[in-house]
Amino acid sequence: MRNGMEDNNIKYLTVEGLPEKDLLSEILNLYQDIFNDADSKFFVERIQHESNIFSVLAYSNNELVGFKIGYRKNKERFYSWIGGVKKAYRNLGVGKELARLQEIYAKEMGYKVLQNKSMNRFKPMMILNLKNGFNITKVYTNEKGQTKIVFEKTLY
Repeated sequence: MRNGMEDNNIKYLTVEGLPEKDLLSEILNLYQDIFNDADSKFFVERIQHESNIFSVLAYSNNELVGFKIGYRKNKERFYSWIGGVKKAYRNLGVGKELARLQEIYAKEMGYKVLQNKSMNRFKPMMILNLKNGFNITKVYTNEKGQTKIVFEKTLY
């Protein structure tokens, strides 16, 4: 299901479930553009494996400029997995709006906690999390030696 809204010449679309092949390819291209260490194989495997995928997409003039994808972690927890905004569209509120729309969805679906992870090198994401009422609940080092910071927000 897709629906949309528009804000400041940016159109936002939501997609429930696995995005169709062409859309998934479009998201994957932006993912690779945003993250210099993007692991396309991991991205595709994860999005195809998880259940209750929900995507929020931002378009400017029919060009995908931002995305935020999450999925059901368990009955009470929605995991905000991956997202980003094309460099030219940062600091315009696009990331904030993507996060807001995802949070609305999580609340409407009855989740009690919204969770995401970040790393110290993604300071804008960490700042956005803290400004949006998330708390740091855990810090750990994964199998790749990356330090991960877990953020959680209780949904009311």
